Amino acid sequence: MDHSLHRLEFHRILEVVRNHARSHAGKELVLKLLPATNRDGARLLKEETIHASWLISAGIEPSVSNLQGIIGAVESLARGAIALEPFHLRSTGEALQDMKAFSENVEKSSENVSGILDVLIHQIPVLESLFRMLLRITTADGELASDASPELKRISRGIQSLRSSLAARLSAISSRLAGIGVLRDSPPSIRSGRYVLPVTAGKRGSVKGLIHDRSESGATLFIEPSELVESGNELQEALLDLQQERRRILREATMALREQLESIEKGISIFSNLDFVFARARYHIQEETSFPEEGQLDLRELAHPLLPRDTVVRSRVKLAEGWRVLVISGPNAGGKSVLLKALSLASICGRSGLGVHASAASSMPFFSSVMVSMGDNQSIAMHLSTYSARLSEQRDILLNGDTETLAIIDEPAAGTDPVTGAALAAVFLEELADSGVRTVVSTHTGQLKLLAGEKTGFHNASMSFNSETLTPGFKFIADIPGASCTLEAAAIAGFPQDMLSKASNLAGDSFSLDSLVVSLRDLEETRQKELHRLTEDRKHARKSRKYLEKQLKETRDHLEKKIEAVDEEKTRALKNIQSKADSLMVSIANSSTAGERRNARKKLSEIAARETPADKSGRHKSLSDKNPSTIQQGDYVQIDGWSVSGIVEKIGRSNAMVRIGSILVKKKLTELTELTPPEEKLVASSEYRAIEENPEAILLGMTVDEAIAELDIKLDNCAAIGLKRIRVVHGKGRLMQGITEWLRRDKRLKSVSIAPPEEGGTGASIIILKG
Repeated sequence: MDHSLHRLEFHRILEVVRNHARSHAGKELVLKLLPATNRDGARLLKEETIHASWLISAGIEPSVSNLQGIIGAVESLARGAIALEPFHLRSTGEALQDMKAFSENVEKSSENVSGILDVLIHQIPVLESLFRMLLRITTADGELASDASPELKRISRGIQSLRSSLAARLSAISSRLAGIGVLRDSPPSIRSGRYVLPVTAGKRGSVKGLIHDRSESGATLFIEPSELVESGNELQEALLDLQQERRRILREATMALREQLESIEKGISIFSNLDFVFARARYHIQEETSFPEEGQLDLRELAHPLLPRDTVVRSRVKLAEGWRVLVISGPNAGGKSVLLKALSLASICGRSGLGVHASAASSMPFFSSVMVSMGDNQSIAMHLSTYSARLSEQRDILLNGDTETLAIIDEPAAGTDPVTGAALAAVFLEELADSGVRTVVSTHTGQLKLLAGEKTGFHNASMSFNSETLTPGFKFIADIPGASCTLEAAAIAGFPQDMLSKASNLAGDSFSLDSLVVSLRDLEETRQKELHRLTEDRKHARKSRKYLEKQLKETRDHLEKKIEAVDEEKTRALKNIQSKADSLMVSIANSSTAGERRNARKKLSEIAARETPADKSGRHKSLSDKNPSTIQQGDYVQIDGWSVSGIVEKIGRSNAMVRIGSILVKKKLTELTELTPPEEKLVASSEYRAIEENPEAILLGMTVDEAIAELDIKLDNCAAIGLKRIRVVHGKGRLMQGITEWLRRDKRLKSVSIAPPEEGGTGASIIILKG
């Protein structure tokens, strides 16, 4: 396994993950990471990474900045230290405080981000009284606090007072002697803890006291004045008391740590492991990896983990359920080896809790081991040539591989006679297939391409390649073998045309087969491009449909408001007409001449003619037949003042609900006129049809603005038909940040949470709409 991991450069991936760890202990654990060899182990690593990702998204991460300090303290205790240094005590106190803070933060958010790490986190020791004592007796810069104990505080104050007194007295003596040429120009100083004056050697008799030091030239003597000796002794005694009290405090603190050593070591182990797990989670988030479900090999958007994300070409590798051997062919530098490594690392990274560099919709079989035969493995010490070394590796695969083994083999027939090498490689691949080993092999050998096209469980594939410019496209193409383009490459390299013609004649059918393969591959690439175009057109049509549905809804809402406005205006007009008619009736009654009465009747007739709707349909019953008590559910009726008819959907004591096209209005029974039912049921062209909504929004591939517009319509539609729970798939990058920030401000939502692992984990969110 280690041999295969080294060939696949798994250690380089771990170096990237190591940079995400924040403690030396966590970094060491990352570099020791090995892929799990069984499903339970792989599931544990995956769930740890996913839970840590949830916690990171919730802003909860362990602080491990003091982890190295507490480890150093424990190592000193193991060496038998009696009194730890203050900075070790401070680091230990802060580390224990960090452990308690992290546990509390996880506990507070357990309803939203609970997971497999809860069991580990609940085991973190909470030594609150210990860390409070350690933080109290030390300072932030790792020194013992002056008030670590009442006695230390008293001694410290006494020392400060003595020093101030000695400094003042020494300054006074210096001032007194300055004018008589006894002292050097340098100020008074301290030598060996004693306050001294810089006295000229020739004037030593002018200053009585003790000599504590002498300059290198011998011209200056540092003398402690006799009147300060007693105070100096008192200061030294106080300093000895201070040291004794400091040692007592440090010994007692160290003893307290030793009593809790087992719990402290447990906390260190848990926090180191958490830093290791969170390093994997940060890598998982940054690289946007996924954990495919176990099943058919269908890796979508597969990429090599070590290639730059912004330039890497991603491919979809999909094979049928019963596949056994995948034969990838094509010219050199076309991406075959990169794809082999990408497939291998997909299994290894997935089983290591790092995630696969493929989209979340992927799936793949569970491989408990990956065995590799690729590269130049010749060994002078073992007397192995390149081909012999490869044969040795292939024999190991044949002997040790099983149904959960993925074998990666690069050019199995290279380095020996092409005919016998190809024959041996073909038999070898058949044996692996019969044993249940899944094998991915790269080759230029035509016999292996033919074998893959004829034998059950074998599949051909190639990498996209421009045969005119001989430039690789690095895209995986299933079911079609690749041409080696040997003569084309030679032509671009400048070989003479007559030499190429001779070589083509010698190659015979092999050259014709290569040409046929190139043509077939070009056709497949054209088909793929057309399929991609059709897919994009379908996406655009889907977006257009949703936009038009939104426009239709807005238009209907606008029409309903217009109808309500017209209804109100009609009511006001009828009242106005009634008022005018009443006035004219009074005018007729009070008219004194026949002409005036005729004019009033004429105006009344004009009003009646203008405001009485023409009976165009011939379906009205006579006004004498208008009887509200006879109107029933399902009757065709006309609303007074309206020119269109409707159907009674619901009827009450004095009111009825009338459906007119997509509009449902409430009217009094006295405002309704029953109509004769039509011979055929009329259906309004604008009649509304309920839209069935999928409770999922797949936003991958969209910009943030496009995704927000799409999701806004989705939420409106789901709310309209009563759907309360919606799953939103947004990935783990900038799109996730934009969507989650927008959702937090949306007042239609009751809650937003990270999806459970089986529904996409941190790459998706679960939205609950308000009732």
